[in-house]
Amino acid sequence: MPAPAHPPIADLLAAFQRGERSPLDVAEACFAAIDAQDERINALPTRVPRDTVRAQAARASQRIRRGEPVGLLAGLPYCAKDMHRTAGVRTTFGSPIFADQVPTYNDPVVQRLLDADAVLIAKSNTPEFAAGSQTFNPVLGATRNPFDTSRTVGGSSGGSAAALACGMTVVADGSDLAASLRNPASFCGVVGLRPSSRSDPLLRNSANVFSTLSMMGAMATRVADLRLVNRAIHAPELARPNAARPIAARPIAARPIAARPIDTWVAQLQAEAEARQAAAQGRRLRLAWTIDAGGAFPVSDAVRAAMQRAIDCLRDTGAELIEAVPDFSGADECFQALRGEYFVENLGELYQRERARMKDTVVWNIEQGLALTPQRLAAAALQRSQVFERVAQFMSGYDAWLLPTAQVLPFALDIAYPTEINGQPLATYIDWLKSCYWVTVSGHPGLTVPAGFSCDAPGEPRLPVGLQLVGRYGQDEALLDVGERVEVALAGLNPG
Repeated sequence: MPAPAHPPIADLLAAFQRGERSPLDVAEACFAAIDAQDERINALPTRVPRDTVRAQAARASQRIRRGEPVGLLAGLPYCAKDMHRTAGVRTTFGSPIFADQVPTYNDPVVQRLLDADAVLIAKSNTPEFAAGSQTFNPVLGATRNPFDTSRTVGGSSGGSAAALACGMTVVADGSDLAASLRNPASFCGVVGLRPSSRSDPLLRNSANVFSTLSMMGAMATRVADLRLVNRAIHAPELARPNAARPIAARPIAARPIAARPIDTWVAQLQAEAEARQAAAQGRRLRLAWTIDAGGAFPVSDAVRAAMQRAIDCLRDTGAELIEAVPDFSGADECFQALRGEYFVENLGELYQRERARMKDTVVWNIEQGLALTPQRLAAAALQRSQVFERVAQFMSGYDAWLLPTAQVLPFALDIAYPTEINGQPLATYIDWLKSCYWVTVSGHPGLTVPAGFSCDAPGEPRLPVGLQLVGRYGQDEALLDVGERVEVALAGLNPG
């Protein structure tokens, strides 16, 4: 079973401020968790030398003690997905082609988290070129589920999810095309956010810097932590030490600036938490929900039972629950086309040279893209626009729309992907991710939170189940507000 989670980031920063804890002892706690568990889990196969990590953590501690400016993630251990280049640290992309690659620069997502003063401790495992929601590759092996090591963690950000669940890190990044932040978070009992699909060319989500099909994002052990890591990635000016300023719903600009910069962060986060709590008082959540979208995608009996328990639990807390589904007509065809285009953009040139050394599912994705006609691509772009507009109209009436994050429980490690659900054959290797990739097509933010446990049959291990919350486009922080309330409401299903 996983180790207990670290305290919330806001509490760690407050403890740093009071001198009760330091970045160095948090790093040591992560090292202890790695030593105790990662030999069997294989979440963080590539690690930064510990002397380097300790030196960086010690420098963060000194800056905090001296009252120097520090970032929002000051001194907190961080693992970067092995798809993200890290200067001086091996980055394999899970591929034999890049097994020995040591980049000379950081990818923007890494740099933004380092600019927020997170301390890189390791690279998290991923499937080859992040293709598929089963974290295994021929370079670094498979990552095992902390709740049952015979099962998968999902993917493609599977190493990050497992590391968080085991207490091996505090900060973790990832990326999400079909489900790569949400699915592994669901399988490992942590939280993950696919942000609203917005272009940020400076973040370089893909080779096409204006693409919004794949999004960079974060996972964490709780929604409050996810909020802060997500800000560092998507609003970096709000997380850097020299740009700290109030962003709470309740203004705190009139307060005198604290003598030590970390005091500013602590005061800001406390004020924001109080403002959110005040705003939620007496306000009933209005939530739409579905389990299988009226039979549009199959859901295993175990996941169905867990979803029903979560919906009943939310209803018991006073939330208004309405069973309803937006119109996702055309989403399947749209996603398959745009996914093929994405793989050609990112790996088409490499495919021409190295096809024989690529995983079969990676080759399949690229060749699906190469077969696309201009008419098909144009139709997919129009379909995505139409799905977005229909979902946006639907979401205008709700605080969030709820559905399963994953349609199955974590499956056996020796299975590349599910081929059937409840006896219903699946046409492609991503059909079991439809509940996530529909949300990708819509462009709306998708947040997964733990929703209890379930098992496929009596006597089998109880495994985590994730509840996916879809929010209004561009209102990611509002979705996180809802997520915090749902997280509290479902706490009884997720004993610590």
